[in-house]
Amino acid sequence: MFWFTISILFLTGVAALWLRKRLRMKQARSWPTATGAVAATSVTLRSGGAQPGSAAYYAEIRYSYVVAGQNYPGTLRQRFILKGRADKWIENYANCKQLTVRYNPRKTKDSLLLADDLDAPISSSN
Repeated sequence: MFWFTISILFLTGVAALWLRKRLRMKQARSWPTATGAVAATSVTLRSGGAQPGSAAYYAEIRYSYVVAGQNYPGTLRQRFILKGRADKWIENYANCKQLTVRYNPRKTKDSLLLADDLDAPISSSN
């Protein structure tokens, strides 16, 4: 019974995190946009600790954007099992001359990059 309870609590936590991420992405679609630029990209292999086979590649994009003359940094991370997939994902962003960055109008330093905006033109809703 103890392990069953622990499993249910764990699954509830995972579901809550997933729902929170989805809700934030949905909200971000209505946020204003700013022009951004890729500052740096990287792909790193991280061990899963003591669990065999749990290592993964983490792709990271660091970007910057400007709102009302103020410069802000942002970071986007994605987990991949295959290095080739991580490299390809990074390449999509690294080849962008400009990024469409969505930022929270109530907390300007809170930002997101949405995949749908990758090839979209920059809108001037600042």
